[in-house]
Amino acid sequence: MTEYLKVLWELKKQARTYQSDFVRSRIALVNEAASRGHISCVAVNGRNMGVWSLTTAGQLFLSEYGGAL
Repeated sequence: MTEYLKVLWELKKQARTYQSDFVRSRIALVNEAASRGHISCVAVNGRNMGVWSLTTAGQLFLSEYGGAL
């Protein structure tokens, strides 16, 4: 769980492109976070952003379990 929280925290600090080394080296955790709705690549207008970024659900999860503000 701590590795999962670290991935969310890093994506909160900086959105990452799909093919970044960060995402490639943590692809299983990125897939898990996307399937849980904690990260997304879709903007509020429905367009693909080209980067993974933290969602509101991800922020709430971090606040509850990761000690993030």
